Amino acid sequence: MTAKKFLIYRLVLAIILTGVVLASVVIGNYVVPLIAIITAILLMLLMKKKVKEVLEDERDFEIGGKAARYAISIYAGISGIAVIILSALRNHNPSFEIVGSVLAYSICSLLILHIIIYKILEKKGSK
Repeated sequence: MTAKKFLIYRLVLAIILTGVVLASVVIGNYVVPLIAIITAILLMLLMKKKVKEVLEDERDFEIGGKAARYAISIYAGISGIAVIILSALRNHNPSFEIVGSVLAYSICSLLILHIIIYKILEKKGSK
């Protein structure tokens, strides 16, 4: 299979998966989307194994790493400002405090996860 065919199949699979998930959620069935997602992942892996061309290289991974680092930094910065604003406005609406707390925990969890993954990958790289 060529890389172009794989990308087309992947797009069609994503469209079908979106339709199945949306229809199931509207109906109120939450088991079907789970099965559909797992099936789609398995199909993607099987299709990817059949591709004979190079789909990604070191440059893609380097760009992906930079993009992830920027995304984490931007998310943490904007969310941190939002937490401060929401905390300041908690007297106007008590639910702002809850939203701010959830957002603060989200930032902390993301940064802790980033540190853990970084340390694991750093140890793998040094071996």
